Amino acid sequence: MSAESDNQVRAFKFIKAKFNSQELFTEEEFQRATGYSKVSFKTYSSKQFRGLMIPTDERHFRISAVFRQFSTWKKFKDKVVTQNRNFGRSYSQICYENVIVFEFYMPLRNEEYLRQTLDSLFYKDSVLFRLKLIKPSDLHKAFPKGDGEDEPQYFERICEFISDKFVGYSVNHVNGRYRATDIKTMQEALTSGAASAERYLVDETTAVVRFIFPCKAKPEKPESLLPPNEMRSAEPDANLIRWFFMQLFVQSILEVVNAEDEIWLLETGMRNRLHIWRAKD
Repeated sequence: MSAESDNQVRAFKFIKAKFNSQELFTEEEFQRATGYSKVSFKTYSSKQFRGLMIPTDERHFRISAVFRQFSTWKKFKDKVVTQNRNFGRSYSQICYENVIVFEFYMPLRNEEYLRQTLDSLFYKDSVLFRLKLIKPSDLHKAFPKGDGEDEPQYFERICEFISDKFVGYSVNHVNGRYRATDIKTMQEALTSGAASAERYLVDETTAVVRFIFPCKAKPEKPESLLPPNEMRSAEPDANLIRWFFMQLFVQSILEVVNAEDEIWLLETGMRNRLHIWRAKD
């Protein structure tokens, strides 16, 4: 084994020991344990080990939990020693005090069409098409036009708002059972079931499509901790999100799945409401 490889093995053993014990250490202690000179250690530390070292104060460090991915010498050698990369990332916290969550409940047979429809709204041209279907007076009332703002600028500003708010959705599947008709006795249910193709209890897999919309960011501290003169209502932003969501997403979905008897949309967060669209006979 070369001297350089020997130093790297020592570095691995030191890092593993400190990770297992969760003991703090200094750069000087790490450098002595590796056998590197101060100059060489500085070079290797910045290129290979820095992402595994989390500072706890001006002098001390601990080993990041990311080391679990490289806890054998082979993985460490292949992923850490031979690559110049930073495994650690720093994060700043943003607190959203006000959130709107929309959940559509759809029979699974609609999922493919639903995804295609929702995915189309990730594209600016599709969004503009839907916006221009809205009655101009309604659009201007919800999203007022700025002074001296021409139509291209106006629609560009709307697209920027939508781009900031509507960035994605998630889908999960749930299994359930429901009663298909008015409540009956067991005998009545058996009799009606034998006399027709109707089933009294129906098993169905449902696709739940979830949207999450933060309404206002608080990078420093929650709104509840702000002085009264700094507290602002998130309701205008929330109302605008609701309005655009209904105009763009709900209307698009209703066009695609209008064969259903009912479409359910659960709203939680700032308000808790159940929206139901029921087919007209």
